[in-house]
Amino acid sequence: MTPQLQVTPPDTIAGALPFVQPAMDHAKLTPLLPNAVAQTPALITAAAPKRSAPDLPALVPVELPSAVLPRKRRRGLFIALIALLIVVLIGSGVGTYFVFFPRGHTTGNTPPAIPIVGHTFFISSGLISTNPESNQGITDQLQVNMEKIPPPQSGKSYYAWLLSVSQADWKPISLGKLAFNPDGTASLTYAGDAEHTDLLANNSRFLITEEDAGTPPPSPSLDQSTWRYYAEFSQKPGLQDPKKYSLYDHIQHLLAADPKLKDAGLNGGLDIWLFRNTEKIVEWSGSARDAWNSKSAAGADLIRRQLSRILAYLDGTIYYHIELPGESLRVDPTIAKVALLEFDVEKQDPPGYLYHIGTRHLHALIQLPDASPDQKELAVRISKAIDNVNVWLQTVHNDALKLFKMTNGQLFGDDGRLLLDELATQANYAFVGQINPYTSQVKEGVVQVHYNIQRLATFEIRECTSSHPCAL
Repeated sequence: MTPQLQVTPPDTIAGALPFVQPAMDHAKLTPLLPNAVAQTPALITAAAPKRSAPDLPALVPVELPSAVLPRKRRRGLFIALIALLIVVLIGSGVGTYFVFFPRGHTTGNTPPAIPIVGHTFFISSGLISTNPESNQGITDQLQVNMEKIPPPQSGKSYYAWLLSVSQADWKPISLGKLAFNPDGTASLTYAGDAEHTDLLANNSRFLITEEDAGTPPPSPSLDQSTWRYYAEFSQKPGLQDPKKYSLYDHIQHLLAADPKLKDAGLNGGLDIWLFRNTEKIVEWSGSARDAWNSKSAAGADLIRRQLSRILAYLDGTIYYHIELPGESLRVDPTIAKVALLEFDVEKQDPPGYLYHIGTRHLHALIQLPDASPDQKELAVRISKAIDNVNVWLQTVHNDALKLFKMTNGQLFGDDGRLLLDELATQANYAFVGQINPYTSQVKEGVVQVHYNIQRLATFEIRECTSSHPCAL
């Protein structure tokens, strides 16, 4: 489940179109998000990330589209985008099925003779707090699917456990009893705790035990003869990675907690902040475009306020003040510390979300021997989508800056209208993706990135054997 778009009440502008309601003109009342851009008198161009893996796609340079959808087609665009989002969600569900029951892939260091008998994957409930200090509702639930396993012995049941990282204090989480079916399948859904705690924050291992059916155990038995199935996210450091991050480190930073974000005062992983911030840009760009109908001084002020918010999220606070010197920051300054875009790969700290996810984490992940073929394939797919989003958001940035510097007369002229249309269109593409009308293929955006990053956190479950030992 994905969090619903939180839309705040608009400024009062007569004649605004109902495409996306504008945000309230009080930053303290509106959840805010980070972004990155910079410029002095001339446009500051976001840097193309340096690539470390040849099989990942190169960043496409930004070019302004030559044609913009006319205003009379807005309603059709809105309907098409809604339909696209539905297709995306359905496609995510279908894709999930195939990823969780793949073509017999095995992890890098596991002998192929030990078959995968099931998968455990993490789910976000969507009950996400807008408080930047909270990571509630992110990967707070679990789904376990097993297949082709023998039934438990008479009087016994299968119990699932989530285990903390090996070096940490032993704090197993009881996920419950698996429901076993006559066809050899078993399943379990763990709805999380009352606080919607992020399960990936401290847990990297999964265990199934076979124990007494009548008395559910409070913790997994220490008797190794009861241990049946096991999986883990490797904690072995990546030898080719300067940071020496393990597979679990990458997954944790993407979905649970990232050190750079924590230093900036933001809890949660990189993925959820990319999602939140891009979602807000969609809201603000639609609000700015709809305010054009007023053709008034108040409407122009609203448009510029929304444009400044967009630039703050794209630029981050440092580049925002370079690009718009003397302009007030109308977003939460904590959230705006981290940009969406990257402008200087050597000096920008913290790095922009797109660069941080795509170049730093995904490039390193595919080089890990402990990452499964499915995880590596998924990382390449996510990286391509990140490149799509980077192009769209750079166009949003350039359009927003041009619009902000227009006079009121220019803003309400044809050039202003066309740029506002393009701004909203490109922001929507960045969030939900773009359908090619000739091939029906989807160029993926942040929504697909969000679901696919969650799919990276999938346990491949195998039977406990001497060559695949279980551990507490």
